[in-house]
Amino acid sequence: MKPILVKDHLVSKEPFHIVFDSGVGAWKTTPQPSQQELKAYYPKEGYLSHTDNPQGLKGRLYLWVKNKNNQTKLRWITVKSAAPKLLDFGAGNGAFALAAQAKGWRVYTQEFSEEALKSLNKKGLPVVDVSKRKDTYDAITLWHVFEHLPNPKAQLATFYNALVPGGILTLALPNVDAWDAKHYGVHWAAYDVPRHLWHYNKASIAQLANDTGFVLLETHNMFWDAFYISLLSEQYRQSKFAWIKAIIKACLSNLLGWRKKNTSSLTFILQKPK
Repeated sequence: MKPILVKDHLVSKEPFHIVFDSGVGAWKTTPQPSQQELKAYYPKEGYLSHTDNPQGLKGRLYLWVKNKNNQTKLRWITVKSAAPKLLDFGAGNGAFALAAQAKGWRVYTQEFSEEALKSLNKKGLPVVDVSKRKDTYDAITLWHVFEHLPNPKAQLATFYNALVPGGILTLALPNVDAWDAKHYGVHWAAYDVPRHLWHYNKASIAQLANDTGFVLLETHNMFWDAFYISLLSEQYRQSKFAWIKAIIKACLSNLLGWRKKNTSSLTFILQKPK
């Protein structure tokens, strides 16, 4: 993918370049705001992954699909442990952490958003900082969070050190090689600059896993993501009949990408060697 100029459609309307970084093997949002500067690029309220009461049909559908997906996600992260311990990094409103807790996991969370932290505390979910504590976990999950983090190799090294031998790291990410990414181009909603600091494909994650000592065990398609991303992309294009077009194109993206595990979003299961 050649360098492209993409606009922040959600908040600032500012342009950002997406440029390939050979050292990481992924595409980087340029310029990259600092963590402090990034706060200005998030909606002041109602950010979907952090809310329990989304507004509008799109928001309610998003939360319904998110909750429906939790049981599938839990099947993907099964580990052989009598009392498995899980860290949900970037836990948002805590929906996945609560689902894991209900299945017998000892659950911990990490968040940076003040709005999300209030929600997690209200629900009684313990909040930690993996970079400062010496605890270890059987599993660490990042559901559409890793793309928001700077310094991918350093982040993976932190997760590696926080896992027990044989522990698993789960990364759910937008896939820049998906059909819908190529179809929508600069309007593809999953670029989501500058909140998404990095943009990955299967080769990116394979390289990062290898560079940081992980073994890439599995890759899973994420069926529902294509519908949400296609709808946002159609709206960014100011398309007529956006819902109808989005459904058709999401189905096409899933159809074309399913067999090769190359859909709009992918979940990668990485393991720390035993």
